[in-house]
Amino acid sequence: MKENIVVKFCNVKKYFGATIALDGVDLDIYTNEVHAIVGSNGAGKTTLMKILAGEYLPNEGHLYYLNEEITGMTPLEIQNRGIQVVHQVLNIVESMSIMENILLACPPTRGGVLNWKEGRTKVHEVLDFIGMDFDIEKTAGSLSISEQQFVILARAIINNPKVLILDEPTSRISYEETEKLFDLIRRMKSLGTTTVYISHRIEEIYQVCDMISVFRDGKRIDTRATEDLPKDELVTLMLGKKLDVFFPKIEVDIGEPVLRVKNLCYKNVVNDLSFSVNKGEIISIVGAVGSGKTEVINAIFGIISPDSGEILIENEDIFANHSPYQAIKHGIALIPEDREMQGMIGDYPVKNNLTVINLKHILNNHLLNARKEDKLAQSLNDLLSVTPNDINYLIRALSGGNQQKVVIGKWLADQYKLYLLDEVTAGVDIGAKSEIYNILGDLAKGGAGVLLATGDLEEAIGISDRILILFKGKLVKEVDPKITSKDNILFYIMGGEKIA
Repeated sequence: MKENIVVKFCNVKKYFGATIALDGVDLDIYTNEVHAIVGSNGAGKTTLMKILAGEYLPNEGHLYYLNEEITGMTPLEIQNRGIQVVHQVLNIVESMSIMENILLACPPTRGGVLNWKEGRTKVHEVLDFIGMDFDIEKTAGSLSISEQQFVILARAIINNPKVLILDEPTSRISYEETEKLFDLIRRMKSLGTTTVYISHRIEEIYQVCDMISVFRDGKRIDTRATEDLPKDELVTLMLGKKLDVFFPKIEVDIGEPVLRVKNLCYKNVVNDLSFSVNKGEIISIVGAVGSGKTEVINAIFGIISPDSGEILIENEDIFANHSPYQAIKHGIALIPEDREMQGMIGDYPVKNNLTVINLKHILNNHLLNARKEDKLAQSLNDLLSVTPNDINYLIRALSGGNQQKVVIGKWLADQYKLYLLDEVTAGVDIGAKSEIYNILGDLAKGGAGVLLATGDLEEAIGISDRILILFKGKLVKEVDPKITSKDNILFYIMGGEKIA
């Protein structure tokens, strides 16, 4: 093995029943580089990294780290050798303090007894290194999702790893925090750390990665230096076909307002907010983490109770005694930010997840009709092109993109007046994103209003009729995506005043 290879995969294969997750993967990752692993959902990226982390045992093949074979070693043995992983799913213990969460990976002991003084010092040092100022005695559950992401990151790097695996690290963090993460990756590279970077966000890959390895259907298709792989060719390699239109914006006639929000206020997070969404219109809400995007969505759906204001659906004020049940009755659908915790029932099959809010279609005299349920679920599954096309497949076992299709699909059995979507394409591959955009276009074409909270500015510009920019809970600017730019939107997101 070459001296500058830090990780080497040799003919690695992994099966889950009849499903081939990895099919004879050979891959070299070199020291002191940022190496992107890209591909569609289900391409094998996360499986490969879980093998590297010792969480999965390959069915065939060998894995080497600094010339030592580590195939079959436990996760703890691999961590002790300097390999750390930050998973896409946040494995945080909300009831424990920030300090305790960070020290879970390496509890400091002296004579077999926890040494909190030493641990506290180490935690402050690592937080200073990543540029986060936390009260480490606070519970982790009191933090925002983006702040929790940095707690998990601190846990991974507290012992100066030689290899750091980041799986979709920016799907929950703001623009400023993304730049902070990139700066951290570059500083760690200068100190000798190799980073393996998994992301569906192509722009990020070209900002921070030195090498790109493309996976498709469990196979490594190509590995090239980032500068030698044009973006359009990367997309073609990922999908196995050319993607002609990524943002398939459908032009439809805009109707009367379906939603009007007036002077909405909530705990100093949403401040005197007023806007409308018309029939056939796709409106994006953008803003930094903490700008109030999710709170606006949750208030409209009745998950939280605003302090004051009005929420009108087709001129009917639904503010008083509002709840998710009432929201659904009034024709409002929600695709939430966290699909695993809020959007799906992970231990149930696709079938149940697709029909859970559509019971009126599958009941006979208040009794479940299994044949009707199967028929409805299969029709929705076919409409969404969920892979694998098996309604009895456990939803937790699907790739992220296919899970998201199911989370959206359960709302498609009926025509709702208003669709609320919160980070609907986070952690979703480029092909599935395009399919989701087509679904949103069809909803608008059918006369529904669509309100999308998103951190992806290219997405907002690509599919929206209007973009609402929030700063500290206030609407600071409304822009037309046809005549604006990403930089202009960022200016307002960061608190900038009106540009002359």
